[in-house]
Amino acid sequence: MNVLSILGSPRIKGNSATLANHLTDRLQQQGAAVETHILNKLDYKGCQSCYACKTTSERCVVKDDISPILDAMHGSDVIVMASPNFYGHISGQMKLFLDRTFSLLTPEFETGINASRLAPGKHLVFIFTQGADKTMFTDVIPKFGQLKQYYGFEDIHTLHGCELNDANDAAKQPKLLDRAGQIAKDLWVRIN
Repeated sequence: MNVLSILGSPRIKGNSATLANHLTDRLQQQGAAVETHILNKLDYKGCQSCYACKTTSERCVVKDDISPILDAMHGSDVIVMASPNFYGHISGQMKLFLDRTFSLLTPEFETGINASRLAPGKHLVFIFTQGADKTMFTDVIPKFGQLKQYYGFEDIHTLHGCELNDANDAAKQPKLLDRAGQIAKDLWVRIN
């Protein structure tokens, strides 16, 4: 199993990274190969809206530190995207990355038929953490559910951590860590 983990927090040891690393550590212990990228350490741009990926190329023509991550998505069985809540949504780092995944959609993506350039059968794990309670920002997770339709993910697994105000709060939440471990276990069983 190949796992690609994309961390969208500027804090290397923040709550979203803690949960993502817990999940990928469990998968690695089972024998998965894990590749992790910390977006805040990379030099990249958002989508340039050039539409080259829909007219003259099957890949994003912008060459920067995101290019290898987009390429790695093709060979990954599991893609983990982890982000804190910034102003009621994913971090800017994650939003720029997500915009660049537009290049993974075919020119016919709007019809929904053969919309994705990714092979079918991949799983997405979306981890979203916030300081607020669970009644706030509940609209973010369903937006990620829409990625199943466009990118052809077999399934999307979500982990939503709330009331995590300090950088190390997730590490002190056994229920969240257990949920991350359970997602890892479920993925291992389903894919292997």
